[in-house]
This record gives sequence, structure tokens and C-alpha cells, in this order.
Amino acid sequence: MKTGSYGSTFRARIGNRPILPILTAVFFVLTFVIKAFVDDAYGRGDISSTIAYSKYLTAAIACVSGFAYAFRNGERVFVRQFDSLMAIFVAFTLVSVACIFFTGIFSAVVFEELLRLGMPIMLAYALLNSLDEEAIYKCMVIVLLASFIAYLFNLSIEGVSVSDFLNADFQESDSATESASFSGISLVLTLYFAFFRKNKLWLFLATVFCVLTFKRLAILVAVFAFVVSLFFPRLMNIRVSRNTLISLKIVTIVAVALWAWLLLPEQRSFATMLFGKDPQQFTMGRSTTFCYLLSSGFRSYGFGSANETVKAVFGMMFEMDLIKIALELTPLTMILFIWLFWDVAGTSLWGLVIVGFFMVNMITSDCLTSNFCLTLAYVACGVVEQSFLKHDILSETRNYGN
Repeated sequence: MKTGSYGSTFRARIGNRPILPILTAVFFVLTFVIKAFVDDAYGRGDISSTIAYSKYLTAAIACVSGFAYAFRNGERVFVRQFDSLMAIFVAFTLVSVACIFFTGIFSAVVFEELLRLGMPIMLAYALLNSLDEEAIYKCMVIVLLASFIAYLFNLSIEGVSVSDFLNADFQESDSATESASFSGISLVLTLYFAFFRKNKLWLFLATVFCVLTFKRLAILVAVFAFVVSLFFPRLMNIRVSRNTLISLKIVTIVAVALWAWLLLPEQRSFATMLFGKDPQQFTMGRSTTFCYLLSSGFRSYGFGSANETVKAVFGMMFEMDLIKIALELTPLTMILFIWLFWDVAGTSLWGLVIVGFFMVNMITSDCLTSNFCLTLAYVACGVVEQSFLKHDILSETRNYGN
């Protein structure tokens, strides 16, 4: 009798849960599990493109179910940030269409890169507006565990062990354990678990994960987050003013201009003196591809055209996102992007840390089309901002009660 009662109660609880948030959570997690275990295998030629790209199907299902739930119940989180990001997406699309029209060059790469830009925006919004904070936390734990296990599996396939990390050269950014596939994801997870300190085990695991993937800027940010979370947690509760945000936008625009100027052939001797290395060495070939685009009469045919042009000549992507936007979509579009992308940070210092990492990375490297990493970053910014809003509501309620 008791067993029957318990079973009925259990079925009722399951039955009373809305199906759309469950679908969103399941397919969100499945997307990252597929990405973790499939991407490197696809790069090695071990699996077909059909399997590799199945993660976009699962992401689409998560988006549809999440949006359906949000439309039915009303949007709650990430609304202003979503509007800013969608304005960026629309601007990139319109300018790309104009470039295609004026050059007469059509390439599927343009639409593929636009998809990579738009997908994380949609997926993050769907997740944030269909799941509560606790459910999102569980999803992030699963993503962390799946990604770390997949990372270790890939190292074993390549004949690399974690102990090889001891032979790494930080100055030359050289390590057998380095992983571009997992570096961004592990860093965002570190930043997330640094803020939501329910279980320090996940913070420790994410930090170790990020350090092992051996991207220098990511390591510095991860260690910073780890130290702040354990010893100076109050720093994460600081709000930032609108003037601070505006200042950061202006500084970023100036920094991009200075960086581009330093990489010009005319500044080669000055850049060598400044960095102690030739720009080609210091930027790992990125300055060469930049100068090639300037001297070759490059005509943009939309977002992603610089990547396609450079890859055809050098066999590598053009890996400086903000300069790439300026070359492909005009400097004005780049300024618009910088202005709106900083808004994703919200009003918290921790949001600025998350977005700040990506901004710095986009000046000297690329991450704008690292869509799965950005999905987690948008989710992290959304839940951090939501926690601040909850705190404000509780404070107002207490003050009203008094």
C-alpha cells in the first residue's frame, strides 16, 4: 500500500512537470555531450560530418522548446542582453547581404558564420527562460563532467597523459595537453562555479580543467576567478556604474585601433622593440594574414569572407575577431558590436570579468564563432545578473516591511 502511494506520488510529480523545460534541458546537455565527444574525433577523421553536425539539430530542438515555453509563460531573464545581441546579429546579416549584393560573390561560409553567431544567442535565451537557477546549475555540472571526461579521452587517444603538462612551456605557450576545443568552455565553467559556490569541488575541477587546456589568457583568468571565489567572494557582488561600462567600451575601441596600427608593416621595428619579438612570431602568424588582406585588394562579401580568403592562402583562419569585423563589415559595424556586446555583462563586476575576457581575446585572437563556448558565457552572464535582481527584490521587500 505504501509502495503504491509512493509510486502514484512520484508519477504525479513527474507528470506535473512541464514537458518543454525538460526537453530544453535534455537537448541542451545532449548538445554539449555530442560536442565534447565528437568534435576532436571528427577532426581526426574518425566519424562522419553527419554525426559531427548532429549537435546543431539537438541545439535547435532545445531552442524551439525553450522559446515555446518562454512565449507561453513570458520572458524573465536575459531580455536586455538578448535584444543587444540580436541587434548585432541583424546588423551583421544586413551588412553581409549588402556586401554580397555589391560584390556579386555568394558563399555558404557567410551564412555558416552567421549561424554560428546567432545559435548561442538563441540557445542561451531558451535555457535561461525555461529553467530555474537550480536546473541550470545541474546542467552546468553535467556539461563540466562530460567535457572533462571527453578531454581526458582525447588525450589518451593522442598518446598524451596529464603528467605531460609538467613539461609545458608557458612562455612559448606550448603544452601537449593544450586544447582549443575545451579551453573556452572550461574557463566559462570556472567563472560560473566561482560565482555559484554551492560545491567547491566543481570549481576546483573546472579550474584544473582550464589550466590543463593551456591557453595563457584563460589560465590567468581562471586562477584569478578561483582565488577571488575562495578568498575574496565579496568582490563578485560589486555592481558597476554605467560610466564604467561606457569607459570600457571606449577603451576597447581605442585598443583595437592601436593593435591594428602596431601590426602594420610600417610599425614592424617598433612592434619588435615593444614585444621583444617579431610581430609575426608574437601573433603566431596573425599579423601576416592581416597584412595580406590589406595589400591584396581584399573585397568583403560578408561575415566570414576574410576567414575564407585567408584560409585559401595560408591554410588557417583569420584569428582577430574585432579587426575581422572591421575589414568584413566596416569599422562602424565593429564599433556597434563593441558597444552592444559589452551590454551583455549587465551591471555586475563578475559579468564584466566574463565579457572582458572575450573582448580581450577578440582583439588578439578569435572566439566570436566559438558558439558553444559563447552559449555558456551568455548563460553565465544571465544567471549572474538574475541573482543580482533577486537580491534587489529581497532588499526592497525587507525595506518595505520595515
